[in-house]
Amino acid sequence: MNEPLVVARGFHLASTLLLAGTLIFRCFVATPVFRAKAAGALEEGLRVALMRVVWAALAVALLSGAAWLVLVAAEIGSVSVADAVSQGVVGIVLTQTAFGDIWVRRLEMALLLAVLLLLPNRHRGFATVTEIICAMLAAGLAASLAWAGHAAAMEGLDGTIHLASDAFHLVAAAAWLGALWPLAILLDRTHRAGHTVSAAIAYQATRRFSILGMMSVAAILATGVVNTYEILGTSAFSIGSDYNRLLLAKICLFIGMLAIAAFNRGRLTPRLSDERDHRGAMQQLRWNSLAEVGLGLSILAIVAVLGRIAPNAHN
Repeated sequence: MNEPLVVARGFHLASTLLLAGTLIFRCFVATPVFRAKAAGALEEGLRVALMRVVWAALAVALLSGAAWLVLVAAEIGSVSVADAVSQGVVGIVLTQTAFGDIWVRRLEMALLLAVLLLLPNRHRGFATVTEIICAMLAAGLAASLAWAGHAAAMEGLDGTIHLASDAFHLVAAAAWLGALWPLAILLDRTHRAGHTVSAAIAYQATRRFSILGMMSVAAILATGVVNTYEILGTSAFSIGSDYNRLLLAKICLFIGMLAIAAFNRGRLTPRLSDERDHRGAMQQLRWNSLAEVGLGLSILAIVAVLGRIAPNAHN
């Protein structure tokens, strides 16, 4: 199976979705909430914390992406990793294959994103535009991973549909799963602040995230059905292959995430507006968000393995 490649895929997928999710969260949840309810030190602290996550995720994405490229080159050339580098196989894969083409485009997007993140944002209008562009670039990085999966091997109309569906699937996953950790950071900081304004910020942020999450889940479900049909067809209902069993495990974990999200929305979020109980609700929401992150990482580990298994693989 080439375990090192599976690990590289897993780290790259997780870091890319975290990068996109954090920038989407900053753009569509945190910034609008703080614009409506100014909270100086709390806002600045969250901004710094989110930027640390963004830079860490970008660094891991670049390193794991490079590792993925080298390991693919070694596999294609049937040589060791050291020989793939020293004998120029990596350069050949990078410049003469479709996989290399998409990796070059993704590197260009990552570098442009890094430049935009370094720009000073003293003017609010410029900062808003930059945030939107950064979120779009990061979403593009996540979507482009579709060209490194099973969808890239398909041709014709089915191939186009599968690529488009897989790309939307990845962006939706980033907007929900990738934004859970930033949400947990916000809830932790508002819980520690402990004043009325912080409770209002937590309430509004959670409500906005809930709307974003529902839209993302709907997109994940729709594109997941399309992807499964394009890959497995009518054999999707069988559990006779390793691929199908792993897919079933992935679906079960996803259902677990949905159950936690539903509890958060129905039971915990309304408690944030109760001055007597908002601190307890914030803390529980934070822990539940981290539990969702754990389930999500398990899903990504399965996805990393699925990308290396033929859909009809049997024991």
